[in-house]
Formats: sequence, structure tokens, C-alpha cells
Amino acid sequence: MFRWVSLTAMLVLVGACQRPLTPEEDRAHAVDFVRTRASVAEREGCPADVVSARQAKLKDFTTYCDARLSKCARQCFESDATACYALALALQNDAATAKWAEPLFYRSCALGVSSGCSNRAAGLQVEQESDDKVLSCAARTFEKTCAQGDPWGCSIHGLNLVQGKLMPRDMKKARDVLGRSCKYGLEDPACQAARSLLAQIDTLELEQVREPLPK
Repeated sequence: MFRWVSLTAMLVLVGACQRPLTPEEDRAHAVDFVRTRASVAEREGCPADVVSARQAKLKDFTTYCDARLSKCARQCFESDATACYALALALQNDAATAKWAEPLFYRSCALGVSSGCSNRAAGLQVEQESDDKVLSCAARTFEKTCAQGDPWGCSIHGLNLVQGKLMPRDMKKARDVLGRSCKYGLEDPACQAARSLLAQIDTLELEQVREPLPK
């Protein structure tokens, strides 16, 4: 009788351990996994230094982590580029977990996701907007990701070329760069940002043409 009761109790405990995680528990497990495994480089490094020449072939990252975020966290640290990028986007959408998206973007960058590099560079700009070294790192990253065809990389690289703060000002090159931002169509935010900037360049150059010549 004692053995039967003990076995029953064990089965109840096993069943309790295997119950599905709630969405809140799942997110907490995923964050804890990232927190304990992200390296110093993934937290603080410059994505420009790990931009991969070999681009990863992403699966449908919009639904990739829907089943379980904590599973995606494990897959990411097993070098699954889609898992890293998809989980980063999922964590980024919640203010309470957004900071843990950053090392995931960096990791996806190192695994060959250009957009992950651009997103991490943007995050660094927000985190340390007054640090010239960080801003230079971000500018180098956008230049590299634009060269690989990332729309946001081109939009922000074009902006940097127009402003002339982080690199020499070059309006002709800016036009060329911004023209690469519509890879995913006119409705893509990166494309809209580029088109808005191109319109500003047109206005600026037209005003310069209309200025009277010095006597």
C-alpha cells in the first residue's frame, strides 16, 4: 500500500512539472536564459566587428518563437540565427524585457543577420548617444549592413552622409545609398524614411540653386 501511494504521489509531481508554462513564465525563462548566457561582447561589443560576410537564410521569424520563447532562447544559443532574431523582436516589444533583445540582435548579427547588426547599432546609439566611440561604431555598422542590402542600414547610413558628423558629408553618395532602402516596397518604414530624406535633399539643393550669386 505504501509503495502504491508513493508511486501515485510521484506521478502527480511529474505531471505538475510537465504542465505548460504560462506566457509570463515562458518569457521569464527565456530572459533568464539570455541573461545567464550572453557574453560581454554580446552585451557591449560593436556589431561592425562581427558583421558576417556570409548571410544567414532566415525562416519565418514573425512566427518562429510563437510556440515558446524559452525554446527559442535555447535554439539561439545553439547558433540558430532565426531563433536569435525572432526572440530579439519578441523581447523588444515589451518594455520590461527590451534590454535583453540587444545581446540577441548582436548574436544574430554574428550569425549572419544584417538586420540584427543594424538593430544592435541603433540600440547602442540610444544607450550611449553622447559617446563618440559608440556613435562611430554604429556608423560603421550601418555602412556595412547597407553594403549587404539591409534597408534600415542604408537609410541611416544615408542620413549620416547627409549630416556629415560621423563621416565626410557626401550628398551624391547619400542619394545612391538612400536609393537602396526600398528593397521591401514603398510601405516599408525604412523606405519611407529614405524617401523623406531624399525629398529634403531635393529641397536643400533647389534652395542652393536659387541663391543669388555673390557680386
